[in-house]
Amino acid sequence: MYKMKYPNLFKPLKVGDVTLRNRIISAPQGFLHLDAESLPTQAAAAFYEEKARGGAAVVTIGEGYVDTVHGIDIPKGIHLDTDDCIGGLSLLADAVNKHGAVASMELQHAGMYASESYVNGNQIYAPVERMGEGTKAGARLHGVLIPEMPEEVILDTIEKFAQAALRCKQAGFGMVLVHGGHGWLLNQMMSPVINTRTDKWGGSLENRMRMPIAVCDRIREVCGRNFLIDFRFSAADVCNPGGYTPEDGIEMAKMIDGHVDFIHCSVGNHEVEESFVVVHPSMFLEDACNLKYAKEVKKHVKTPVVAVGAFSDPQMMEDTLAEGAVDAIAMARGLIADPDFPLKARQGKDEDINRCLRCYQCFSGLLDTRQFCCAINPVIGRELENKFDTTGYDRKKVLVAGGGIGGMQAALEAAKRRHEVILVEKTGRLGGALLCEEKVSFKKNLDLYLAAQARRVMEHPGIEVRLNTAATKELAEEITPDAIIAALGARPVIPSFLPGYDRPNVAGAEEVYYDLAKAGQKVVILGGGLVGCELGIHLALNGRRVTILEMASAPNFSGNMLHGEAVTAQIDIHGIRLMTETEAVEIKDDGVAASGPDGKVFVEADTVIYAVGQKSLENEVEELRFCAPEFYSIGDCSMPANIAKATKEGYYAARDIGRI
Repeated sequence: MYKMKYPNLFKPLKVGDVTLRNRIISAPQGFLHLDAESLPTQAAAAFYEEKARGGAAVVTIGEGYVDTVHGIDIPKGIHLDTDDCIGGLSLLADAVNKHGAVASMELQHAGMYASESYVNGNQIYAPVERMGEGTKAGARLHGVLIPEMPEEVILDTIEKFAQAALRCKQAGFGMVLVHGGHGWLLNQMMSPVINTRTDKWGGSLENRMRMPIAVCDRIREVCGRNFLIDFRFSAADVCNPGGYTPEDGIEMAKMIDGHVDFIHCSVGNHEVEESFVVVHPSMFLEDACNLKYAKEVKKHVKTPVVAVGAFSDPQMMEDTLAEGAVDAIAMARGLIADPDFPLKARQGKDEDINRCLRCYQCFSGLLDTRQFCCAINPVIGRELENKFDTTGYDRKKVLVAGGGIGGMQAALEAAKRRHEVILVEKTGRLGGALLCEEKVSFKKNLDLYLAAQARRVMEHPGIEVRLNTAATKELAEEITPDAIIAALGARPVIPSFLPGYDRPNVAGAEEVYYDLAKAGQKVVILGGGLVGCELGIHLALNGRRVTILEMASAPNFSGNMLHGEAVTAQIDIHGIRLMTETEAVEIKDDGVAASGPDGKVFVEADTVIYAVGQKSLENEVEELRFCAPEFYSIGDCSMPANIAKATKEGYYAARDIGRI
């Protein structure tokens, strides 16, 4: 008889007449793949279908706006305030329901952060009159006087929530998530800092909870008992001076208890900059860092409690549920990195799970390009094109040169497509340059991913791996491949232009990652990019006093603004000295002579570490370019970039082989 490894994680949860097949909920994610009318497309359906096929019990569609006149903060979100949305919603519901999951829709209203409504020329409202402020959704509202929401608008908004839920039910959804957290309208009404009204809609806790409870009660009245309501709220207003405490959050939960089917415990406010990296935990925070709030709420309510935030280990999830700490666990980025997480955990294939790196690549993609991407999942956001993909191309002999992130991804995809694959790696291990970070505490999921990919490559019967083998022209002539994928990586730039660069107290970032003993107690890092800043944090965590010199006016986080916020917070927390607009002039035995905004300065150091960029291996790539009919150059060897670029390029290069 099959022995279930995680019986509590996969124990069904019965709520009313609805039974969830397990305790894993796919949490809402920012939207993509909408048409010009803000309605879902087939590509959107394919995105959410993958999560249902992957085994989640509930799949929650994000960014559903109940009031597109007064309540939207971004250009793209599903408009739920007219019946025009029902056709598109049914497309999503069917994609989820047919795989045995329950389709849920997030109901949202931005309130005083409804910047898109304001830009469109519409009136927006706050709980009380206030000047606009905010860092993200509210950034366009600085200095705008936002009036108090009149009672008739409050009542109308309550009805809009209910009618939006009814449209979802008509379309085939079995559930809605009422968003009462993260700084949106209902959370604004719950906040003692924001909602200082003197009428029945504000002031006391009872009055501040009146609108959220009224919304949930009206949805229940309109949609019926067996249409489930998931109420997400911030169980603590972390990083917000004067905001409510975890004890206040417990009282809020006690008041909503009995009015909903799930109490979904998140934390924080998007618009408080320091809070964002706690709402969506960064790699620097411990796993399940917000679970403690949900556990406390669970002690005081009868309604099933959902925890969310930085869950990636099925054993931890099993233990949490086994002890009765919560009733279900929601995952967002974890199911972006690996939509098949539930299926793999159910089958005991933990080592095959690609755990979220918490690098914010997905968030940055949405903010910068309005497209999802993931550092380790090249298919995310492109599910439709892959759904109808064919592997029927001619079988080829493929030489993959380089065993880093991109090379391993390329080899696995090429082998999946039945090509004969030979992967050569000049060192004795697969993993590439990122292996140097395997002992970094906040990169543990990256370490797990590299190890898992290496194991998959080494064990794949269709891949021949040759370690300690350089990819040369002579080797290619011996193998005679039909296609070459050059994934050779890049080498660190050595600042040979800088006097003293070759002193014995100077080392490269990669060297220090491999051997921490090379770093003295006082360290200066040249370069304030991600490599330098993350290394600085690693050194500070290991007891070093760190100064970072950066020539530009601010650190360069390679376009990943949200990870940059997390890094900046860690720099402050660990007392790292960051000197911007400061250029190293000479390295000496006892430190670095530099030139900054206030003139010449000398920074004492036992060790100077350079992290001033990477240079593509152009000569090595060119040596291979004409050694096969098909040639692809991917990852850092074409242009130094990041994990996401290497992963995606490796995947698509392998897909393209043999088309002609």
